[in-house]
Amino acid sequence: MKKVLITRDPVQAKKTAEKLKEAGFEPVLFPTIRFEAVDFPVEKVLSADILIFSSQNAVRFLLKKIEPEKIKNKIVIATGEKTKKSLEKIGIEKVLIPQLYSGEGVASLLQRKANLHGKKIAIIRPVEGIDTAAKKLTDYFYVETVPVYKTVINIPENRNEVEKLLEEKKIFAVIFTSPSTFKNFTKIFKNWYKLLKGTKKAVIGSTTAKALLEENVHPDIIPEKFTIEEVIKKLRQLT
Repeated sequence: MKKVLITRDPVQAKKTAEKLKEAGFEPVLFPTIRFEAVDFPVEKVLSADILIFSSQNAVRFLLKKIEPEKIKNKIVIATGEKTKKSLEKIGIEKVLIPQLYSGEGVASLLQRKANLHGKKIAIIRPVEGIDTAAKKLTDYFYVETVPVYKTVINIPENRNEVEKLLEEKKIFAVIFTSPSTFKNFTKIFKNWYKLLKGTKKAVIGSTTAKALLEENVHPDIIPEKFTIEEVIKKLRQLT
C-alpha cells in the first residue's frame, strides 16, 4: 500500500486520511500548520450586504463571535463546495458558489451581477494569503477584508520518523493544500528539497502551485477542481 503524506491542519488531515484509506492508500499525518482565532470587528461583518467565505475555517472561526441568525439575510458566497456545505449546516440556505473555486472565481461571479454593484462586501478569510477577490472587486463594490483566524507553524511529533520515510523514498506522494503547508514543510526540514525528490507532489489551488514553483519544485498534480477528492483521483491514476 502506497504511503501519502498529508500536511494540512490536524482536524482536516484526519478527514483526508479517511478518504485516502478508502482509495487504497496508507495516509501519513504530518500537519505542518494549525489555526488560531484572531479578534475581528464584528460590525464590519454585520454592516455588509455580501459575505464571502474563503474556506470552511472562515465559517468556523466567524461563528465564535457571531450567531448564524445574524447573517441569514445577507447574500452569502462560498469559494467551494465544502465551504458551501459548512454554511448550509448552520442554516444558510441560499449560498452562491463560483465556477472556479478561488478569489478570481468569486470576483468573476460578482462582476457579472450588475444589480449588486455598489454594495458593501466583507471577505471572511485568514490573516495570511493574497486577497485576489478584494483587488478585483474594488472598482464595483465597497470591500472590507475581515481576517478571523491565522495560520501558524506546527511541528509534528513524528518529524524524525517522516524524515526517515522520505529519505528512504517510502513516501509515494506529498499533498500540499496551501502555500503555508509547503512553506512550513521547508522550515521543518532543512534538507526539504532533497527529501521531496522522488516523491509525487500534489497541490490544491494555483496559489499553492505557485509557492512550489517559486522554489523550483514542479507539482506533479494540480487538479482543475481544487478539492482533495480530485487530488486523490489523480493520485490513483498514477499508481
